[in-house]
Amino acid sequence: MSYRIALASSDGLHIDRHFGASDGFLIVEVTQDGTFGKVERRQVKAPCQHGYHDNGAMLEAVQALSDCRYVVAEAIGPGAQKALERQDILPLEIDGQTVDTAVPKIHDYEVKKQQASVAY
Repeated sequence: MSYRIALASSDGLHIDRHFGASDGFLIVEVTQDGTFGKVERRQVKAPCQHGYHDNGAMLEAVQALSDCRYVVAEAIGPGAQKALERQDILPLEIDGQTVDTAVPKIHDYEVKKQQASVAY
């Protein structure tokens, strides 16, 4: 079974955006064996506009990412974290990494999480 990850990236290579400041996310699809491919760049309205948070834009951004299991950004504020978690999306903060290094780490976590749920 495959799953999707949304990454806050300005260039498709680096995780270099805060969730609220990101106007687009790189969507990758990860297969069961951990290989992944870039699916699309999904545009959203950035929820944070120079210190002002637009709750409607926040909900629209979360909804636009609802097919993803994880959302990864440099930083994700508590309001965005809660909104993502309500949609069963796990928010992850990863600073200073590339997509190619972060996705395998997330997949390792996903595998361990699945193994733990089977053990119980």
